Amino acid sequence: MRLLLSLILLSISIPSLAATAIITSAEMDHDSITIAGSNFEPTNPTIFWDDVQSNMISQKAHDGDAVLTGPGLRWLYGGKLKEMPVTFQSSTKTRGGSLGTSYLGEGPGGYLRQPLLPDLASLKRMMLVSWWYKPSESPSDQGGSNKFIRVWDHTNGYGTRISWTHMHFTCNNDTTWGKWPGNVNEWNHHLIYVDLEKSNVKTWVNGQLSIDAKCTKHINWPDNQLFIGLIGFDHGSDAYKTMKTNLDDIYVGTSLARVEISNSSSWSQDFISEILPATEWSTKKIVAKAHKGVVDLSTNLYVYVFDKDGIVNTNGIKVSCSKCPKPPQPL
Repeated sequence: MRLLLSLILLSISIPSLAATAIITSAEMDHDSITIAGSNFEPTNPTIFWDDVQSNMISQKAHDGDAVLTGPGLRWLYGGKLKEMPVTFQSSTKTRGGSLGTSYLGEGPGGYLRQPLLPDLASLKRMMLVSWWYKPSESPSDQGGSNKFIRVWDHTNGYGTRISWTHMHFTCNNDTTWGKWPGNVNEWNHHLIYVDLEKSNVKTWVNGQLSIDAKCTKHINWPDNQLFIGLIGFDHGSDAYKTMKTNLDDIYVGTSLARVEISNSSSWSQDFISEILPATEWSTKKIVAKAHKGVVDLSTNLYVYVFDKDGIVNTNGIKVSCSKCPKPPQPL
């Protein structure tokens, strides 16, 4: 019975229940966590990180200002309507309970397009995207095919076309049905892993697998790199005029390899955690940047390291802390 349960969990979750990486220590200094060990992946999987606040600072923006987009900036394009651009919002209650900065999109086209990604051969067929999403109303209330993310490999729209909506997932001409299981007016963690080497795409909402679909690379553009066509909320028509879409902590990686932290000492499919961007990565050492979120950085903190296949240590490694952050101040 126990073996059967393990096999079921393996089929529906990101990681398997065995770990290849060995973690010997994890130490936090201010907002950096240094992880020592062996058998980590050889290259850093983190290729894009947007915590919103740093983008606001770099643009010298204020609360309510429009997010600047264009060549050389963090995002190439903004949302659907020029008269309703995505803005910085500093008066949002974060998922940690305090005030913080997030992106705010209003109306039927609250999204950003094409983050600045490096040119990498691995991005031709694989991409991991994680982000936090908060809708002010249900994305299924007013009809339409409402997209959370598009992943393409050609701007003409005739290459590989991946779309995850509130009611289904589409890849080229294939459709997989699946209702969005998230919560309205709350922060929801979205995760999508595109693996066209294995002809598969998976999506998760708050740790729960929501889509597991077949998806293949378009034969006409085998060498085109994948990119994020949009991320946020795209209705595509004229409804949802009062919809407010908040986005935060957008992460893009080259594989399932990543670092997560949690206040839980053991891994589970739906435990509360945060993905951290890695600033350094080698087979023996990882340095990751911690940030405020659903995980309390001031109390018992455990680290988890995933490899490129999603295998993770099931027992968290406790983080030692000589200079721990202060507890968050509730509103």
